[in-house]
Amino acid sequence: MKSLRSYSREFPVTRKKEVVVLGGGPAGCLAALAARRNGADTLLIERASFLGGMLTGGYVNSMFGFRLQKDYVKYVPTSSWETPRVVNGISVEVVTRLQKAGGTIDQGHLGDPSQRELFDPEVMKQVLDEMMEEARVEVLFNTFAFDAVVEDDVLKGVVIANKSGGQVVLADVTVDTSGDADIAAAAGVPFEMGRQQDGRLHGGSLMMDIGGVDVHRYIAYLKSRPERTEEERKKLEEEAARLLGAGGAQNTILTLDGKRGWWSMAGVPRRTPWDEVDKIMKEGKSLLSLPDLAYEWLEFVKTGCVPPWLGAAKLLYIRAPRATPGLIRQGKLRYDQVRSGVHEAYFDQTNQQEISKAITWMRSMNRIYLRFLKERIPGFEGAYVIQMQPTVGARESRRIVGGYTLTEQDCVEGRRFPDVIAKCGHACNVHSVTGVPGEHYFMEPKKPFDIPYRCLVPGRIDNLLVAGRPISVTHIAHGATRDTPVCMSTGEAAGAAAALSARLGVSPRSLDVKLLQKKLLAQGVLLFLEEEKAKQKEPVA
Repeated sequence: MKSLRSYSREFPVTRKKEVVVLGGGPAGCLAALAARRNGADTLLIERASFLGGMLTGGYVNSMFGFRLQKDYVKYVPTSSWETPRVVNGISVEVVTRLQKAGGTIDQGHLGDPSQRELFDPEVMKQVLDEMMEEARVEVLFNTFAFDAVVEDDVLKGVVIANKSGGQVVLADVTVDTSGDADIAAAAGVPFEMGRQQDGRLHGGSLMMDIGGVDVHRYIAYLKSRPERTEEERKKLEEEAARLLGAGGAQNTILTLDGKRGWWSMAGVPRRTPWDEVDKIMKEGKSLLSLPDLAYEWLEFVKTGCVPPWLGAAKLLYIRAPRATPGLIRQGKLRYDQVRSGVHEAYFDQTNQQEISKAITWMRSMNRIYLRFLKERIPGFEGAYVIQMQPTVGARESRRIVGGYTLTEQDCVEGRRFPDVIAKCGHACNVHSVTGVPGEHYFMEPKKPFDIPYRCLVPGRIDNLLVAGRPISVTHIAHGATRDTPVCMSTGEAAGAAAALSARLGVSPRSLDVKLLQKKLLAQGVLLFLEEEKAKQKEPVA
């Protein structure tokens, strides 16, 4: 189809900023705050009518990765302070404000995030609004950046659209925190997508909050389900393997050398013991997990009312819905509410036609899930949808090719880099990208590893930084760096770097990393662990 270059009118240049940040998710919010606090006139552009991105609109209501992840496949409580913290800075300020505003359930560790910090998304929206107002960050909601203004491989600004029409916004430095590297790609930055052999991506999600659940009837049903004979279990597992891709193979993982291993969970409780359930609910704490509904779901699938799993590599049906009661609302767990829905479906999250078809499929699938729960599971008879996820959940799309590409070996070995701007202790957790169990990488780091500044600096195009999910990493390393605290950390580093570059009149590519590190340390960012400090020279001014 021939491209048309004529428009109804020329796009006017409406403003000029020192720093423009594209996308108000966890990376973008921290990039905007860091840029503004370092003196830059900053504009934050967000396509939704609220901030938070996946944290709020995407129902990712837990910030996972503040601490070193160890022995997770054996056992990890919902919140844990047992391992050392590896993330600090503005992200911890966000958590502290959430706690003070009643947005979390554990007030016993004020200012000290757990491994997985659970929160109320509505309080998160409030906290982020307040922080932007206090820092005097200008925010444009309901605005989409769709093109780049590039001259001689230098990004001069972006083309945006909103209720006021098409406009051009110029910037000394632009930070792409769109989650999909949209403007980086439009500017001509090289990028990769998916796993190397076939480009397959992590699945997207569309969850829903369900109300009207009688949790006591539900738990009583789970406790009273009859034990199945060995013969019955074997038959069910064979049917599950055929229809759902389930069975014994679901616990297999792939290791770095491509060999298969097994998650070791023998004798380790991953579910809340029945004799503790009532006590946990009385104390207002989180249920770790409850037994799944795989057998009931299998019988439901066999009735023929469930469509094939969208985008799976072969004909499979989606797995049983998760249904663990307890959503955080204003500092309390509401056990009559459940989050459930489509956890993963497979589609290209940079192709709007595919996204639109996936939204329709996932909404329809959620209605089928609700029907299943109401018809088959006691306690859900009066259940109803409070709200479906307003923003499609995205785990992976573009990853830029930057000055350095972080590898899974870097993560697992806990490697150090002289241009470190953030630390990460999260495992390389790569879900199956096909729907087939056993195609899952899970590799824990031996110790926290560094994320170098070069991963934020894209190839070819100057005056641009990228933070959040699309930084320069491999498909497997992305399984560690895509989680919220790390995205926040790379966003904070990119915002500080953008402000320094604009103030000094240099390209981010030419910025003195020692100066950036000094700024980040002053902001409380954790760059050097105790054992490193003796060997590390202090960054110079």
